[in-house]
Amino acid sequence: MNWKRSVRVLWLCNFMVSAGMTMVIPFLALLLWDMGVTEHRTLSVWTGFVFSITFLSAAIMAPIWGVFADKYGQRANLIRAGIGMGLITGCMAFAHSPMALLALRFLVGFFSGFITVSFSYLARVVPKEHSGEALGTLQTGGIAGNIIGPLIGGALSDLFGFRPVFLVTGLCILLTLLPVIFWLEKDPVAPQTKENQASFKDVFAHRPLIILFIATFLVQIAILGVNSMMTIFVQSLIGNTSNLALLSGLASSITGIATIIGAPYLGKLGDRIGQAKMLPILLVLSGLFALPQVWTDNIYELYVWRFLQGLVVGGVWPSIQALINVNSPRRIQGRVFGVTASSRFLGNLTGPTAAGAIAGAFSISSIFTLSGLLLIATGALVGYATHDRAWREEMKEKIAAWTHRLHSRH
Repeated sequence: MNWKRSVRVLWLCNFMVSAGMTMVIPFLALLLWDMGVTEHRTLSVWTGFVFSITFLSAAIMAPIWGVFADKYGQRANLIRAGIGMGLITGCMAFAHSPMALLALRFLVGFFSGFITVSFSYLARVVPKEHSGEALGTLQTGGIAGNIIGPLIGGALSDLFGFRPVFLVTGLCILLTLLPVIFWLEKDPVAPQTKENQASFKDVFAHRPLIILFIATFLVQIAILGVNSMMTIFVQSLIGNTSNLALLSGLASSITGIATIIGAPYLGKLGDRIGQAKMLPILLVLSGLFALPQVWTDNIYELYVWRFLQGLVVGGVWPSIQALINVNSPRRIQGRVFGVTASSRFLGNLTGPTAAGAIAGAFSISSIFTLSGLLLIATGALVGYATHDRAWREEMKEKIAAWTHRLHSRH
């Protein structure tokens, strides 16, 4: 199997899906306003619900789609996600009430997970010595789409109105099916026999996997929590200027640009020195770069710290995915990546809520304290678990060597 071609194909698909799904972000609140939600506080609540409800249904369904992947493979899972997400997103163009839009956003979550599934597919087909490099490269496709998508969506909504953008988004997602069907090879599936029956009990029996699920959840809280509050923080620095949206968008985008630069190199470095050694270092460094942002009082200083953090964060997710792949028996890999996706979606759901609560209780800058301490604590947790496991494996090897010597003498 040509895994490098698979990386290129899925990079393009992830770019199109990410760009499509983020096209609606710039005008979501404005669309709800047109639907009659005009009171300021009510509009904020509805916008938050409509944006985050997808993560809730996605978290519920991710393990179920993991079972589907164990039976039929992740390529079939990609096709399933593309069809469901594309058709339902296109239907949003015909929603004429907030409740209808909320219901469709909830429904699209049942079929979502294209990007997470693509990571799982690559983890199956890429040689383990190149997994960090491949997953790091793949991550840049989704991030590039996240940066470009809102710009395209804003421009299209200005030219043609809000509703046609949903049709364009649905079309973009459906078009990703073409390279998946015609250029992507089917991934190997372990036969499900009575003696080799997979179950979620087997997933949670692996202690390293549980640690990585927790790490995925905490990292998403730390990253998404800050991103959701960025506009408010930038406003606290520069006030209500005419270009507030541009400057706050740049504060978020600059991290994505740095991630695109850093992810492939850090993934390749992790392959060389070991992802188990790499991940704790990246998490701690990410936290250390987040903490100085608490005391930032200049927008350009904020940009510098956000860029430095983005360089390091780019290696975190590929490293987690590579370690999950290493620790997953093939017969339960679909279930494992289903639980991973669920952990990630729950983090996406919890992050903005936690950041909003902390910002309200303390100050807006305290969100960086939350993010930094969470990332450092996650790095310490992963480092301890990895060191503990490595120590046990080393002792097992020494005992086996001593036993072999005793047998040789006799």
